[in-house]
Amino acid sequence: MRPSRILVCILSTFIVLAAVCLLCAGKSEVVRVPTLASVIGMDPIAWVEGDTTSVEPVVAEVIEDAPVPTDTIQTEPPVQTDTVPAKPKVVELPKSLPQTALNLPLFYAALADADKQSVRVVHFGDSQIEEDRISMILRRRLQERFGGGGIGLLPMVQTIPSCTAIQGLELDGEPMPNTYVRRFLAYGPSSMRLRSGNSYGPMAHVAMVEQPVDVKVELRHDRVQTNDYDRIRVLWSDSVQVSVLPDSLEQRRFMAEAAVSDPIHAAVTMHHEILVLSEPRRRSLLHFEGRGYVYGLSLETATGVQVDNIPMRGAAGTNFITMDRSQFESYFRETNTALLIMQFGGNALPAIRTQSAVEKYVLSMRQQIRFMHAAVPNASLLFIGPSDMITVVDGEQKTYPMLPLLDQQLAEMVAEEGGAYYSLFRLMGGAGSMVSWRDKGLAGEDMIHFTRAGAKKVGEMLAKQILTDYDQLNSEATNGEAPNSEAINSD
Repeated sequence: MRPSRILVCILSTFIVLAAVCLLCAGKSEVVRVPTLASVIGMDPIAWVEGDTTSVEPVVAEVIEDAPVPTDTIQTEPPVQTDTVPAKPKVVELPKSLPQTALNLPLFYAALADADKQSVRVVHFGDSQIEEDRISMILRRRLQERFGGGGIGLLPMVQTIPSCTAIQGLELDGEPMPNTYVRRFLAYGPSSMRLRSGNSYGPMAHVAMVEQPVDVKVELRHDRVQTNDYDRIRVLWSDSVQVSVLPDSLEQRRFMAEAAVSDPIHAAVTMHHEILVLSEPRRRSLLHFEGRGYVYGLSLETATGVQVDNIPMRGAAGTNFITMDRSQFESYFRETNTALLIMQFGGNALPAIRTQSAVEKYVLSMRQQIRFMHAAVPNASLLFIGPSDMITVVDGEQKTYPMLPLLDQQLAEMVAEEGGAYYSLFRLMGGAGSMVSWRDKGLAGEDMIHFTRAGAKKVGEMLAKQILTDYDQLNSEATNGEAPNSEAINSD
């Protein structure tokens, strides 16, 4: 074929496609046709807007083993270049989204006695809370107000750097790799599971002591102020022995082994051994020997507030019911846990593409909440929903289509189960807000994870809400008025 005929054929094809764009764009909800302006690069929005709730998103792959974005605090917003994708259109938040209402009566009541006994907050979550980033702000604000010291529960083997502690393994004064001690997880890669049983302890993370080893831990205070601790709680099973080096640092020890409420189904007895130190400290060296499991160590005080940070990278929060409930019961009871926080949903979202998938996940989380309520009946429960998350839909950067519905249904379910719901999605600004958080250095380029600055902001928002609600309820009680949750939510 002659070149002139080939050219005529190509031009004819472009003319036909242009006519289709001009005549059909936006006139069908089944076949999505681009506008002519978007094809030739004049329109940043590549597709005619329609009902996206029934459209399957092109989900960007989430690499769960990738590091959480590092601190990107800047004095000025990042410079925008021509390679930065166009911002999505502003989407109004559905009116059906619930208002934030933190009704935590059991926790607020326990805080009144924080000067006489320890009050525990346990914060479970996914990679958004890694490095103790959100929990550390809540801990700091509560300890400023109600006293307390230490940073709560830590795994024996810490593989993720923390903003509040430096931790490592040693043998005869020489650093040892984390692989020196075997560890098992109830979440993440299946290769990390226990070969038998479901006894992972309250952190869903257990280490196996098979030979002598030392654990060195030191509190940090460069990112947030941390308070000294005067006791160390060690959770272990079988024939593990633990001591503080040198021995002069340890004043006395005692065991807390209250009977579990369901001894028939208890797989492994988890011992609580509390090492009371001769004086408050910021660093310790613990010596372990024998053979058995170590479920964690808690740096704490006898009074005030302690906050545990328990991140589960890659977890959707649906694995609690597969674990030994008696170990949760034992830990919650012996530590006087008064507030249980669950922060999940982000890892499930990429696979949630339909309304039925939303309902299935919400049903699963209802089962987890009932499991936790049964394990800690005397504590308030707070569920923190997923943040805004951006993916690619039809060539555009948009909020995951099912996120607003998921946030709404989670809130309704948590309220039905007697818990409080904190809509992080709504408080960020709703759909598309993660883009502006990224532009301000508060979120990473993946527009899924917060930076350390963003996590700090979330922690401050959460702490302020809890303390504001506490003061409001106390004020109304002092004045003889019934608590008014609507007044609290209007702020």
